[in-house]
Amino acid sequence: MTMAAKEKQEEVLIINRRTGKALQCMGLDNGTVVAQAALTGEDAQLWLPVPVGKSVKLLNKATGKALDLMHGGTEAGTWAQTWEDVGGESQLWQWVKVTATYKKLLNVNAGKVLDIVDMRDDDGAPAQIWDDVDGVGQQWKTAAPSVLKAKAQKTEEASAQEAVPQKASSKAKDAEETEAVPAQAEAAEAPAPEPAPKKRSCRKPKGAETAAPAPKKRGRKSKTQA
Repeated sequence: MTMAAKEKQEEVLIINRRTGKALQCMGLDNGTVVAQAALTGEDAQLWLPVPVGKSVKLLNKATGKALDLMHGGTEAGTWAQTWEDVGGESQLWQWVKVTATYKKLLNVNAGKVLDIVDMRDDDGAPAQIWDDVDGVGQQWKTAAPSVLKAKAQKTEEASAQEAVPQKASSKAKDAEETEAVPAQAEAAEAPAPEPAPKKRSCRKPKGAETAAPAPKKRGRKSKTQA
């Protein structure tokens, strides 16, 4: 396989179906453990599939080394590692279709499939080979790094859209408060209403109610008096 042919292949993330975590090389040296880790899209999580007949080599982008098995082991429970590409059968793998999306990763030399030690969920849990038991922990999918970037972009856009109504609501509230302040000031500055004029009473004063005594009539003097 020439370098030109390798460059035509696209690097991919290899993601476990049960945990949703990516297969990652945990160091740069030969014999470094390969484990699962949260998706980041970093170089240590990217693998270049290089076809070799019906099989494939998986070269790690960060190290340039191949996915291999420790000591070329074939027993169930043998851990996965990275090692220089030596063209050995322990570095050859085959994809075995399970669904349109997920596949098993079968080691050609051992005849066993890749899964995670003790069905662990944590970051750093080592990858190993085990007998094929049709478990979801033995199923993997490949994804381009661009998919991870697209998800991150969608998440950012969704967060931005959620923030817009909150800003609008805050602006509306500020506008209401701004309008309320002048109204309150105007109410405070407005002159107090003048008191209504008191109605004048039509009742006469008590003194006026007492009638003046009628003048006495002057009588005519009798002749005797005269």
